[in-house]
Amino acid sequence: METERAARRIEEVGFAVVEDFLSPNAVEELREGLAPVFDDIGSRQDKEHGQQTVHTHNLLAKTRAVDELLMNDRMLDIVEAVLGPDYQISGVAAMRPGPGDERQRMHQDDGHYPIPRRHPPFIVNTLISLDPFTKANGATEVVPGSHLWTKRVDPDAETVSVEMPAGALLAWEGALWHRGGGNSTQNEYRRSINVNFNLAWLKQRENQFIGVPHDVVLGMPQKLQALIGYKLTNFGLGTVDYRNPIETVKRRMAEA
Repeated sequence: METERAARRIEEVGFAVVEDFLSPNAVEELREGLAPVFDDIGSRQDKEHGQQTVHTHNLLAKTRAVDELLMNDRMLDIVEAVLGPDYQISGVAAMRPGPGDERQRMHQDDGHYPIPRRHPPFIVNTLISLDPFTKANGATEVVPGSHLWTKRVDPDAETVSVEMPAGALLAWEGALWHRGGGNSTQNEYRRSINVNFNLAWLKQRENQFIGVPHDVVLGMPQKLQALIGYKLTNFGLGTVDYRNPIETVKRRMAEA
């Protein structure tokens, strides 16, 4: 029921929130496990974007703290309900907008793919909140229903700030116009984990095959290996000698 409700809302308005996605204990474990990552996240200042947080990408190469989260069936069921069964992780990042960080420019996450709109969903993007999301600390701003548009969004279009508690899951369709909000607080940081999923026959935003060291990949559960692309898809795309590329990685690591 939860999956159907979320998928229907994503289809209709472009996004959905599951407020009780993680327990307080699970949130605290992620905060502790990712503390070194979040502590290294700062802000940068430039003329084009102003002051904005620097996202930490390629998280699977940096920590094992998110492995179990990425295999969470509640999240994956929602992704599958929107994209179908043939999907993969496109990127994993940690985000921590701090005081004074300005909001992002409005954008669509499926803008990498030069396909005329409208088209079927290519991407489901997610944010898992490790702090409450409020309008003041930079909650994600969305333009409801804009995933159905063929036009570009007006930069001054009316948005909705997706406020939610720590431990919630925000999922949205890749065509939805959105942006990270600005943090107008004096001392609040908004920590979250961003997991981007796309159809398995599309190129990933982050190159998981190079970004994640092969010895790390071999230590992962098979389910997580498949999620980052080590599988055969769509009648054999991605093979090495007609076999799952993980077999080549195993052989080369054994020979090294």
